[in-house]
Amino acid sequence: MPDIRPALPSRSGPHRRAGSRATLATLAALGGLAVTSAHAQVTTDDSALSALPATKVSRPAPHAPATRPAASSAPSTTTPAPTRPAPAHAAPPPTIPAAPPPPPVIRPPVVDVPLHPPAPPPEVPAKPDAQGSVTDRPGGLRVTFAAGSTDMNAAMIDGVQHFAATLLQAPYARAEIDATASGAADDVSTPRRLSLARGLAIRSILIHAGVATTRIYVRAIGVPAPATAKGSDSPNETSPDHVDVTRSDMVASAPPPSPAPSEQRSAP
Repeated sequence: MPDIRPALPSRSGPHRRAGSRATLATLAALGGLAVTSAHAQVTTDDSALSALPATKVSRPAPHAPATRPAASSAPSTTTPAPTRPAPAHAAPPPTIPAAPPPPPVIRPPVVDVPLHPPAPPPEVPAKPDAQGSVTDRPGGLRVTFAAGSTDMNAAMIDGVQHFAATLLQAPYARAEIDATASGAADDVSTPRRLSLARGLAIRSILIHAGVATTRIYVRAIGVPAPATAKGSDSPNETSPDHVDVTRSDMVASAPPPSPAPSEQRSAP
């Protein structure tokens, strides 16, 4: 440690020792310096110290150190209780709806389409040399054509027009057209096409007479079954080249059978 003693004036005798003591006492009081006995040995004079004025030196109060929790150096002898996992809650059962949701309704886009009435079929011309006839039947009529022909005369057209007038009086009735034609047994296509042409001719007459197309049904049969050619001696009834036009609200029935020979003898 360096020697911090100040240079003292060269004095002798008791004044020199008294001055040295006073100076050291003042420096110790003001600066708080301590001089160890290893560097110097100082003798004090009580009479000189008592002669000094009483000086009160205020020192700042030492700050109290922050208190920290005392760490226990000894290991803890208590064993912590084992932690158990919390019980998992069971998932609720799935709920089943009472009824399935309704299917989504996908509406088609609205497109304005101009509606045009259907073009009417061409009118059927009356041909005077056409061979055919019209016969009334229960619930309608039968139009007979010549073999292999679709031509119609004026009488045939008038009979179909009269049927159309009666059909217009029954708005809920329909016209059922069953067309047949003769032909070879090994050729099915030709009789069916011929019967279709005859049925469409009857349909055309009904449309021009005022019957709606939704009330007319055409069925092209072609060669009729053998059973349909029996039941009457009239050539119109036995000819396969015919078209039967019947109202749907009336049941067409065959003509009554002829009485048996025993019944004819018993009759009065």
